[in-house]
Amino acid sequence: MNFTLSTDAPQQIKADCLIIPLFKDAQPKDPQVKLPAKIAKILTDYVQLGNINDDCGQINWLFDVKECQASRLLVVGLGPIAEFTAEKAVCALQAAASALLQKQYSGAALALEGLACKALDEAQWVQQAALAFKEKAYQFNTFKTKTAAKKPTLKSISFCIDKAHVKSGQKALDYALALAEGMSFVKDLANTPANHCTPSAIAQKAQEMGKKHPKITTTILSVADMKKLGMNAILAVGQGSRHEPKFVIAEYKGGNKSQAPIALVGKGITFDTGGISLKPPATMDEMKYDMCGAATVLGAIQVAASLNLPINIVALAACAENMPGGNAIKPGDIITTLSGQTVEILNTDAEGRLVLCDALSYCARYKPEVILDFATLTGAMVVALGTHTSGFFTDDEALAIALNQAAKNSLDSAWRMPLIASFKDDLKSNFADLANIAPHRWGGAIEAAVFLAQFTEGYRWAHFDIAGTAWTMGANKGATARPLPLLMDYLYQHAYGQS
Repeated sequence: MNFTLSTDAPQQIKADCLIIPLFKDAQPKDPQVKLPAKIAKILTDYVQLGNINDDCGQINWLFDVKECQASRLLVVGLGPIAEFTAEKAVCALQAAASALLQKQYSGAALALEGLACKALDEAQWVQQAALAFKEKAYQFNTFKTKTAAKKPTLKSISFCIDKAHVKSGQKALDYALALAEGMSFVKDLANTPANHCTPSAIAQKAQEMGKKHPKITTTILSVADMKKLGMNAILAVGQGSRHEPKFVIAEYKGGNKSQAPIALVGKGITFDTGGISLKPPATMDEMKYDMCGAATVLGAIQVAASLNLPINIVALAACAENMPGGNAIKPGDIITTLSGQTVEILNTDAEGRLVLCDALSYCARYKPEVILDFATLTGAMVVALGTHTSGFFTDDEALAIALNQAAKNSLDSAWRMPLIASFKDDLKSNFADLANIAPHRWGGAIEAAVFLAQFTEGYRWAHFDIAGTAWTMGANKGATARPLPLLMDYLYQHAYGQS
């Protein structure tokens, strides 16, 4: 799908369809969409007849509008002006994209000129529109011999904007397309079943990325490499599987050599049975998504390279498969982590924090400015925040402010959770320095974060628990690529001195 910006009047563009976002209370003098008087009157009459209601994303088709070069108009309702938000804009744009992509059209235009408001400026409209079309056009049919859904035929879409906003609009469009490509990478990797998406397969994907981008270098640590280093926590989690663990390192060098990198750490459990502490069978197929943290940090490296961000980033993906094999770890086993701390494994299904603790310790050799980790870590986080909002933990106030701003900018919802130091008392073990779970189920997401904090002392660090947001559950299950939009906004603002 080819995206372009146009300063031509929307009614002059020849296309299969012209999309016009319209407020419920639009008036003839309002500049929401700058169209000829005749088309403006048609739309105003349409509104006054009550055809646009309070529902954002309402779809209306108009045909044979002679004043317009497009074959048809798709009018998408934005609801009342006073109630309009950026989130409603995304809802409307996605509704328009879905409606259009169901048709077998090859070209379309979207009238955005004059839509700037408190919620979104014109460049932000462009960015969210491109992301909406990319989101709705995404399909994962790799393993289907007969594609159930028709592939979209839409080849081009033009965003009509004011001449004064072309520069900012193009910048927003370039950013959106790079982000969308990264999100597709994350989704493809996460949606791939575990018999194909193994630790070695993730390592191969990272190496392929390194070959495409000259500023990315990749290193893969094998079992032998990890044994020499003492990364026994990752090795322990993967020892019950015939697929050997891999520690994937992808470095993006866009800044000065002396510049400290931002370290991104991702949990890469390619399938999580729970190990000896076996999970219940219902929805266990969704445990292929337990590597979404790893996919997110690798996707971020790709987007950073596409945008040529002037910073240094290192992504560390701790990849293993958690299986109940004859060599699998058992409740009561004790391991020595890379940090030297010992951990008693009371529950083998609390394996994510084990692979992460070694990865967090490994970060030290880069002397990073900031460490951010991403993991589908606890069901407790889903209970706490549901499936719309990611949770994050940090004791660094400035970092929390920057991450909250990134969530707001990207419309990728996140909520700061409390990192309560006293929870460490519940991680005491009679036989080791730490236990990997508490003796109760209360505050499980906080407990996991406090465990990880024992391996990040002295560093600016935030932990994202994305168990509720990394994929949609149930019959319509599929990876979302969240919170990549939030992460990229943070990295972008950081790169240009705004965080």
